[in-house]
Amino acid sequence: MARKKTTKSSKRRQQILVRREHVLYPGYVFCPPSEAEHVLGAERVSELLAQYGGELRKADVQLELLLREERFRVADSDHPDGHAWTLGEYMDDWNRDMAADAELTGKEYDLLPGEQAVIGMLHDWHRDNSISVTRDGVIEWRPE
Repeated sequence: MARKKTTKSSKRRQQILVRREHVLYPGYVFCPPSEAEHVLGAERVSELLAQYGGELRKADVQLELLLREERFRVADSDHPDGHAWTLGEYMDDWNRDMAADAELTGKEYDLLPGEQAVIGMLHDWHRDNSISVTRDGVIEWRPE
């Protein structure tokens, strides 16, 4: 009998986590390509479909729209409340961090050559669930 209770409570806990996730990140539902094309254009949707493995979520489209704005917000360990960046500022900060890491470790790191590389990197992280887009449009590092 105790085993059944554990199973039921585990299922309940899982359901609560799923609901909490949906409240924090409501855009993580399927986005029809036609809807994405209407917002981003057919060519960009085709590129994103290739990057995301053939299926887009509404949050993937939202990330692209955020990155097209003059400034976007990122919440991370250095900026838990979020920090506003331009693509150029984010790239420069990333490249400075990579150069400093290379100096410390003696390893060579690839620097981002331009803003398109920043966009590609952020979409890669989003595809891998390293970052999420919150309901208020903040790019947030996902807790591990």
